[in-house]
Amino acid sequence: MNSTLRFIVMGDLHYVQEQSHQRALNGNPRGVTEVADVTRNLWLTRNVTPEVISSIASLKPDFVIQTGDIIHGHCDNEELGLREMREAMELLEGLLAPIFFALGTHDGVVKHERIQVEQYVYPIIGKSLGTAPLTKGYYTFEKAGCLFIFLDYTTFVKDDEQAAFIKETFARSGKYEHVFLFAHPPLICVGRPFFTHFDFVNTVLREIAEHPVDVYFCGHTHNQVSTLHKVGGHWLPQLKSSVLGYPDLAPVNLRDVRTILPDPSSFDYGWGYLEDSAPGWWEITVNGESVQADWHVLRKGVQGQLRWRRGEKAEFVKKPEFATTSGLALPSLGEIRSVQLRAAGTNCKTPEGYRLSINGTDVGALPRLEYFDSRQFFKLEPKFWPLLEKANRIEVTTCEEPMCIGGFVLEVETAAGWVRSTVTDYYANTDRWDHWGKAPVEKIVPGQTIVEELAFG
Repeated sequence: MNSTLRFIVMGDLHYVQEQSHQRALNGNPRGVTEVADVTRNLWLTRNVTPEVISSIASLKPDFVIQTGDIIHGHCDNEELGLREMREAMELLEGLLAPIFFALGTHDGVVKHERIQVEQYVYPIIGKSLGTAPLTKGYYTFEKAGCLFIFLDYTTFVKDDEQAAFIKETFARSGKYEHVFLFAHPPLICVGRPFFTHFDFVNTVLREIAEHPVDVYFCGHTHNQVSTLHKVGGHWLPQLKSSVLGYPDLAPVNLRDVRTILPDPSSFDYGWGYLEDSAPGWWEITVNGESVQADWHVLRKGVQGQLRWRRGEKAEFVKKPEFATTSGLALPSLGEIRSVQLRAAGTNCKTPEGYRLSINGTDVGALPRLEYFDSRQFFKLEPKFWPLLEKANRIEVTTCEEPMCIGGFVLEVETAAGWVRSTVTDYYANTDRWDHWGKAPVEKIVPGQTIVEELAFG
């Protein structure tokens, strides 16, 4: 007899309790992106998240899974961190369904924040399992002939107790009709380089190669990406999601603004949305041997869909439609409203150290770049707009500090929307990431000037 099951998977939430972040909101942040992140996430907490919760509740799922970064965290003190997590749990009660969590980097990674998880998250998971509160962030449960595996990469150490749990759990997974795997970071980075945990990734992928799973759900990067990856002799769907985003913002095709990182021969690309441009979640329907994954976008309904049967390669049945922004001709000067160079990088700290030249003219210095953040760019003053041509030589100076930088793309705004150039690969002046193996990263020496061409259609 076929077993039917329907559940929701939602990614990063980053609930913000305003009083818990007064330091950042009053101009004293600990990190370069903290003010922007807290301000944005506070607005989304107030204006978008309640609608997301009610929309998911209206689907009446059997249960809900959240893949980490429940709260923004890193609050001003321990008491305020507890308040933020408590309020987030109260909000999630509006889902009207049991809820399970895979912990994220904002949920209580450092020791003095772990009490947030112990006091509020573990008891909720225990309640959903029908057990006492958990004492660790990795666990499993079984339902309708399916195995659900949750991993905690925030506490993962190579060859530790969790590594043994992973090995033992995968070894017994073959007896289940379907196996669903959940953790916070991607196993394969697609649009945000190195934004995961190397030892965690290798440990899990090694087990998947021997004991395939139906699908891996994650978040962390905030990009909404759906891909299939060749792992051993099998194809693994990696489905990312985040309920963060502005519902009225035109979705940005990830391919238009980021180099896609995996080797094209090793994966199939379904779709990708850049961070902020589409709050969404997954609705999974299990019907015997068949599984259907529907990707919902707030206020827009189902925008993407995959289907598969256990042991078979998943098929992209429906893909979202994007407006065309790349491969277009450079607009005339009279049509241009603004121009920016989008860039991504990490540890690019030196003030005035990363100067940008376009077609031989110095136009200014890039801002500090960290975390390969998607919202960092250089605004080109109108007096420099006449420099733009169909093909543009850009030069970026670099510094001695160990860093990675790239993902350069010129973006021209018109009344009709954005027009984007080609996108560059990444450059690193350190061996810090060499152990990752093949990736679109070119090695340079400290202080070397990067020279690239960015072309319009």
